[in-house]
Amino acid sequence: MTQLKRRLRREYLTIERMVEIYCRDHHPGERHRPCLRCLRFLEYAEQRLHKCPYGQRKPVCARCPVHCYKRVQREQARVIMRYSGPRMLVRHPWYALTHIADKLRKAEHPMELRRRKLARRRPGKDKQGSS
Repeated sequence: MTQLKRRLRREYLTIERMVEIYCRDHHPGERHRPCLRCLRFLEYAEQRLHKCPYGQRKPVCARCPVHCYKRVQREQARVIMRYSGPRMLVRHPWYALTHIADKLRKAEHPMELRRRKLARRRPGKDKQGSS
């Protein structure tokens, strides 16, 4: 989890806790560490967080208009979260509550955010063209 900032770090830690719950209950072996398959998924999730076009304004993946996970990993995330989600309230209530609060975050497409940002930079240009 290198160099992720506040919101994205919390998002990663939430995913990590969910994977730990899922792996402990579904993959026999080490009880204190996720298996190799789950560790690979966590590495992939971290890469996706680093490349997220939203940055700190990232919505939860289920509400995001940009699907950056490949189909296989998206299905794996769905299975993990469906199993771990209800158990998070008991095992990691803070992460569960912040994830629920993040679901309320409005998700706009990154291109719309970019257009709005550019429009704020050049307010005089529109006025000149309409005269």
